[in-house]
Amino acid sequence: MPDPRFYHRAGPFSLADLAGRCGARLGPESDPDTLIHDIGNIDAATGGEIIYFADPSYVLALASSQCSACVTTEELAARVSHCAVLIVEDPRAAFAQLAALFYPDTLLTPQKDAIAGDAIVGEGAIIAPGAVIGAKAWIGAKSVIGANAVIGPGVVIGDDCRIGANSTLTHCLLGSRTIIHPGVQIGQDGFGFVPTKDGHRKVPQLGRVVIHDDVEVGANSTIDRGTAGDTIIGAGTKIDNLVQIGHNVEIGSRCVIVSQVGLSGSCRIGDGVLIGGQSGLADHVTVGDGAQIAAKTGVMRDVGAGEVVMGYPALPIRQFWREVAALSRLTRRDK
Repeated sequence: MPDPRFYHRAGPFSLADLAGRCGARLGPESDPDTLIHDIGNIDAATGGEIIYFADPSYVLALASSQCSACVTTEELAARVSHCAVLIVEDPRAAFAQLAALFYPDTLLTPQKDAIAGDAIVGEGAIIAPGAVIGAKAWIGAKSVIGANAVIGPGVVIGDDCRIGANSTLTHCLLGSRTIIHPGVQIGQDGFGFVPTKDGHRKVPQLGRVVIHDDVEVGANSTIDRGTAGDTIIGAGTKIDNLVQIGHNVEIGSRCVIVSQVGLSGSCRIGDGVLIGGQSGLADHVTVGDGAQIAAKTGVMRDVGAGEVVMGYPALPIRQFWREVAALSRLTRRDK
């Protein structure tokens, strides 16, 4: 369930209503009057929630799910036996419509005062001129909020934090002693779209960013919030300037990520990982504990714990240098 500090849920809606909203057909044994209270994930849904089922590899997860309904295709509907079914051509696109129905867009709205009346500012905290603190935000003791920074509604910032000028923090929870340099953007929409015949349909981003203690984020870096779950930055991790971290990325503790790195959605980074500048990771890549990724490396596959890779596409570093040496010998002119 999306965090109520950041998202206001509409509903409930009947199955018949949901079917009409997304152009679906009810399965033959589905009760149109069944009330659905929320959207959910296939692995964690509870009663009263609706999920989408678009990949047959998730059939076992669906069988153990507690969801009350699912959105799926005609072909996959035959594999659903324990919940109501909405049948559509494109389950992901239909589910995006339903997510937007339950959680209407809630962008930051203007407020009368720079510091909302119900915001909590801890003892010894400093709020610089031009900063905006949203409703029910929590600023920890001795934290400093820089000039023109925007702290969105419900955001939690721990003790002894430093939030740089002109940064924007929304939909996020920060631990203590976190340093956010100027221009950082945290908690903005993840880059989620579903291609349809009418164009790219936006998938509502209903997760958060969770940053643990002693993290540092360099100037003008961006950390997108999760689509449904959270984007997570582990304790003691240091992130350089101009780094892009996509939605649902999970980064372990004590990692070092150098400037201009791009982490695609749902990457999993272990503890103590080093990622060199201008490297890029494809979506859903897993990097094991203690791995090292050299500068300008393109990672298309999982990297094992302790492995050192380099090149585009990434190769074990010794193999990379052997190939470079072999190519050099082939292209060397005889004197």
